[in-house]
Amino acid sequence: MPSVAGALSDLCQCLKGHVPPAIDWEAVLGLANRTLVTPALAAALASDADVPAEVASLLAVIAERTVTRNRLMHVQLIEALAACNAAGIEPILLKGAALLARRGRDCADRLLTDLDLMVREEEGARAIAALESIGYRRFSSTHEHGQGVNLGRERDAGGLDLHYRLKRVGRERDAAWLAAFCRPFAIGAARAAMPSPAALAALFVLHDQLQEGDYWRGRIDLRHLVDLSAIARDEAGIDGAELSALFPEARARRALAVQLDTLAEWLGVRIAGDRRGWRVSFQDWRRREQLRRPGRETAFTLASWVIDPPFGLFEHRGAAARGREVRRMLLEKKATKV
Repeated sequence: MPSVAGALSDLCQCLKGHVPPAIDWEAVLGLANRTLVTPALAAALASDADVPAEVASLLAVIAERTVTRNRLMHVQLIEALAACNAAGIEPILLKGAALLARRGRDCADRLLTDLDLMVREEEGARAIAALESIGYRRFSSTHEHGQGVNLGRERDAGGLDLHYRLKRVGRERDAAWLAAFCRPFAIGAARAAMPSPAALAALFVLHDQLQEGDYWRGRIDLRHLVDLSAIARDEAGIDGAELSALFPEARARRALAVQLDTLAEWLGVRIAGDRRGWRVSFQDWRRREQLRRPGRETAFTLASWVIDPPFGLFEHRGAAARGREVRRMLLEKKATKV
């Protein structure tokens, strides 16, 4: 059985369209399923003659089911946006919702688990009322006060997360801030705001590196890394200067640099940016070492806190909230990350 690092290397080669020799398909498919990139793998290898027939058949089924699911979520997205539009609100499309809107209802290479939209906090009550009028109901929220709400309907393929600001990266990262990097976008008869390629890339990096703490924990969300690769390979590409400008703090810039280094190392996509500094070099080394020796994650995380403390990011949080954050970053596991 290959190591996680070995399986990840083979999987990333496949995602780039190259089947490595002596590949362990069971390990690669297992990791692809766990990290939610099997649809992307199916797209990358759709016409590759080196793929065994049984693997190609499995990937074709995954692609077909992904299209079916995404068509349902595309209809769901248009309906939610239309309800908000009727209330005078044009939400900002975030992450997977933005990708689905850009790629269309027949998107086969990206699995969505929910739809993320952002509105201004003062629009929140109207947006919630509009969504409740078409059957959505609030449920136990992962948002803190003033950050947004989680909504859902039993008949839908996925939930809907309504955001007012990004989590754990400062109150100033709200809808008004993000709107400056968006353009109007029509999806069906509905209207929304679409982040620029650099802003969309920034949302994935901010979510993983700072919100979920991957910068300190040394983890990789491969699905989002594939998303960054796809955005960078689009015709417009990603403006490295604009992307860097979205990360004003030294710590946040270092988190961005590590993610861009990871993107270049595993998927071969390079985006211009400032990668200098020993902290960035340490985190690059640490990610590689942690993949080979996953039992060292806690020790590496504690070392990361010492050399680049995260708590300044949460300066508006009390001691109890900080304690919960420490426990979350040390103990919380997420199966979709490596």
